[in-house]
Amino acid sequence: MFDMQNPPLWQKAPHNAFTDLCLFRNQLFCCFREAGNHISADGTVRILCLAKNGGLLRQQKVSVPGVDLRDPKLSVTPDGKLLLLAYARYATKDNKTLYGQPTTWLSQDGQSWSSAKAFADKNWWLWRLTWHAGRAYGVAYNRSAQQVRLYAGNPRATFDCIEPDLFSLKTRGKGYPNESDLLFQQDGTLLVLLRRDADSCTAQLGIAKPPYRRWQWQDLGFYLGGPAMKQLDDKTALLAGRIWQKRGPKTALVSLDLHSKKAKLLKVLPSAGDNSYPGLVLDNGDLYVSYYSSHLQHKACIYLHHFRLDSLMIQI
Repeated sequence: MFDMQNPPLWQKAPHNAFTDLCLFRNQLFCCFREAGNHISADGTVRILCLAKNGGLLRQQKVSVPGVDLRDPKLSVTPDGKLLLLAYARYATKDNKTLYGQPTTWLSQDGQSWSSAKAFADKNWWLWRLTWHAGRAYGVAYNRSAQQVRLYAGNPRATFDCIEPDLFSLKTRGKGYPNESDLLFQQDGTLLVLLRRDADSCTAQLGIAKPPYRRWQWQDLGFYLGGPAMKQLDDKTALLAGRIWQKRGPKTALVSLDLHSKKAKLLKVLPSAGDNSYPGLVLDNGDLYVSYYSSHLQHKACIYLHHFRLDSLMIQI
């Protein structure tokens, strides 16, 4: 398999970053943005199809001429297709943002992709799609509003805002909520892991039962950038993202007790500088983690690591 000393999985572009990872037809699909730099206007999406040993099987590139595609995410639809989500940023020639639009592409086989389809609301950055009971759910943020919304529906058809003020500075007194991940429990309870970048910068955990109108929020007490979340058992979730240590930002794996809301640092991945945005896949006791980092030669590259959950002292 592959371990913590792995060389980069991909480093061909000047800047390779913002990953996600998905299991589709028993193969790993890793998507990420390729661009000139972190904020350049030339972002395209690279999608790697990988064997479970990390070997590259094939690759595709998704792009829209003149548009900066950012923060791609992958999910499997209820009818067994692969869905790609990205935020399409339209900018002037001198890279001033005109507007942004959530956009999707669809693939039946993971090799050929449909044309792009815009959906949801302009200038609301829909971060990720999570499927439950035949519907996709996602949280979108708007920086100027310092607010996030909850959406649900079919991203290729009708996709509506079902909670316009999920969390905001105005209603919660805590600023700049943005990136997120969603987790549905067996009884339909929805958990939202939410990054913040103002005041205390502490991550938040939101919990609600259907129809997801009444929310309880818990301050987790630590910062988590590019958050990802998977359920391990009835009382434990696995979190991943960027944390801050004395030597700077690091990409890390964290366990969260869903009853006490207490977190435990499990593993700090090889990372430094510009890094984070992990993707997580759980598969029969195996954990696959994609992320990017610039700890080698100060260049943002893509990495993939494999762990047995028991090696992280996680018993499920």
